[in-house]
Order: sequence, then C-alpha cells, then structure tokens
Amino acid sequence: MSTTTYLTSSTWVFAPAVNSGSVIIQCWGAGGHGNSSGNGGSGGAYAEYAGILSSGSYTLTVGTGGTLDGENTSVATGSTIIARAPGGKADGTVSHQAALLTGSIKFAGGSGCSDYTGYGSYNGSGGGGAAGPSGSGLAGVSAYYSTREGPTSGGLGLSGGGNGGAGAFYFAGANEQNTVYGAKTGSLPGGGGGGSYDYSSDTSAAGGNGKIIVTY
Repeated sequence: MSTTTYLTSSTWVFAPAVNSGSVIIQCWGAGGHGNSSGNGGSGGAYAEYAGILSSGSYTLTVGTGGTLDGENTSVATGSTIIARAPGGKADGTVSHQAALLTGSIKFAGGSGCSDYTGYGSYNGSGGGGAAGPSGSGLAGVSAYYSTREGPTSGGLGLSGGGNGGAGAFYFAGANEQNTVYGAKTGSLPGGGGGGSYDYSSDTSAAGGNGKIIVTY
C-alpha cells in the first residue's frame, strides 16, 4: 500500500497494475475564520471514499482557511466528485455541510460558538474542531461561560481533525493592565479560528487549511 498526503491542491495520476484498483481517499475541509462579533469559526467537515477507481488523472482541491469561510476540499475526475468535505463558516454554523458532503463516510465539523454577551464577556468564543473518520468535531467554548482574564477553548478535532483555535481575551491583572490577547488560529487540518475580543478591535483568527490523504 502507498499513502500520500496533500496539503495543497494538485493533480493525482492513478496508475494501478490493471485498469482499476482499490483506493481510500480522506478529505478534510478548511476551518472557518473567527469573526469580529466574537463568534468562533466552525470546523471543516470530513469525507472519505473507499472503493474502486479507474486509472486516470484526478483533480485534488485542498481548501484554505484564509479569510471568512473555509474552502471545500475535494477529489474529482472531470465533473464527477469522488469525495468532498466542505469547509467551516465565519459565522460558526455547520448547517450547510450536510448537503455538500460526498463520500462513503461523512461527518460535519464542530460549531464555532456564539459570543452571547459581546464586549461585556471580555472574550471571544473558541472555534469548532474539525471532523474525522470517527465522528463530528466538537463545538468551541462560548465566551458566555468564560472568565474575564483567560481564553475560551476551541473544540477538539476528531481522529486526525484539527482543533479549533482559542478565542481572544482581555487581561487586566495586577502586573499587566488592559491588554488584549488575540485569538488563535485553528489547527491543521480544518480547525476553526477563534473569535475576536470585541466589535471595535478585530482580533479574530483564521481557520486551519484542509488536507487530503490518498492510500492505494
């Protein structure tokens, strides 16, 4: 068996000894960026294809976290999608992922929690964790339940999925006054970025990029 990991988009040429062969394809969508309203970005979904593919050239698209919504990750031949794992969103939702998931095993990413109390919480919410082959990612921790002078945690990724990034927070301790610590980026692959501290200072962070693993 041969296993190759792709962290950027590429073309995969499948050339088995005969005209077709057994393949396992694993895809993680990119995590969503946290936003300036305190929400953590949602985690990327996971999709897996296990079956027989014909020899030929396949397009591998690896989504990036970058800004705002995380991009989809997919493997396709022509217009036929073999596996697709949608990315997370900057608003922290994952409801869009079910309709886009393509594969024999499919799980949504974790939600990026809302910042229910805005500036008064002194924190942004954590990003959602990415899904993996064993299940959906976990949701980030809401700033509503956090303390004033420490970060909210990102959700855990499942079995190979990236963890969500911690939310930004405000610190006013005895030895350090009025300092805002920015949110943390989501881990690769597919962790959602942490949310911002408040509306006037966007300290939110990007989601982690996606990933593809091909085994044949």
